[in-house]
Amino acid sequence: MALKDIIGQERAIEILRGCIKRNRVAHAYIFAGDEGIGKKLTAINFAKALNCQKPVTSNELQVTSKNKDSSLVTRHSSLIEIDCCDECSSCIKINKSIHPDFFFIAPENGEIKVDVIRKLQESISYKAFEGGWKVIIIDEAETLNQSAANACLKTLEEPPEQTILILISSMSGLIPKTILSRCQRVNFSPLPFDKIGKLLENKFSAGETMLISMLSGGRPGWALSNNLIEKRDNLFNEFKNLINTIGEDLLDGKDSLEEWFEWVHLWLRDIAVLKATGDTTLLINQDKEREIRDISNKAALSDILKLSNTLYNIKNLLRFNLNKKITLNHTHFLLKETFADSL
Repeated sequence: MALKDIIGQERAIEILRGCIKRNRVAHAYIFAGDEGIGKKLTAINFAKALNCQKPVTSNELQVTSKNKDSSLVTRHSSLIEIDCCDECSSCIKINKSIHPDFFFIAPENGEIKVDVIRKLQESISYKAFEGGWKVIIIDEAETLNQSAANACLKTLEEPPEQTILILISSMSGLIPKTILSRCQRVNFSPLPFDKIGKLLENKFSAGETMLISMLSGGRPGWALSNNLIEKRDNLFNEFKNLINTIGEDLLDGKDSLEEWFEWVHLWLRDIAVLKATGDTTLLINQDKEREIRDISNKAALSDILKLSNTLYNIKNLLRFNLNKKITLNHTHFLLKETFADSL
């Protein structure tokens, strides 16, 4: 895969290609946007484009326009298209994460610790071994703990030569401003439903394609997972069960709990929309209309909105390693208070 293969992020790709073309590559970037919309994929292919041994550098673009006499005229203009070949040894090594000048960091047990950043600082203190650039990608950068963030800031203040740091985050507001201010921001946006549909049209039936497009929220990473509807169904059942029963064994791990809370917001959105408008065509989970209606009939709109806000705040606190049992017990009582005897 190359930059040209990334769908729906044309603006972000244009910015990065422009940086390479003008030789104005920043020493640090923040790739910001929802989870699953292509930030990590773009970062990896940007690293490949920077270090590619046989880069794609140009193409011919034909432009057809009308003259004053309305006759059609075809002109040729040069379109600079910076991209990786995805075939050379450098591209292959980066794909496999074995390139000596490519570093990928992700959280372990929900956080990135200072010893990881210090080890990285030692590695990047030397000149590039094979490529022209050393590229560091920090995924879920909002999980940098305080000490790691301070160490990262030091690297940003004194960046080694020919070194690029790319922070990836779906919650960039949680990253210290001192770090964000030293990074060039590149925003990534959810894909329109029609583009998501194009990705899915040969993989699912028409009905499934429409449902998955809506459930994904414009995130191709979600849409292309093979079990999105099944996962939604399982988590929806757990949501309904938690209204009436404490679910201490509901989920495993903090990450799955965060995902569950994200789905809860989607269901509460539908419950509130149906309560406020009665219009079933506005539902995302249209195949769950009856169950959503049953739940919405048992609560006032103000209480549903209050619950949604409270659960949103709880989700944001999960990164501070809240006790799972206490969190689920508290969530159970909140749901029961709002939707008691709804099922």
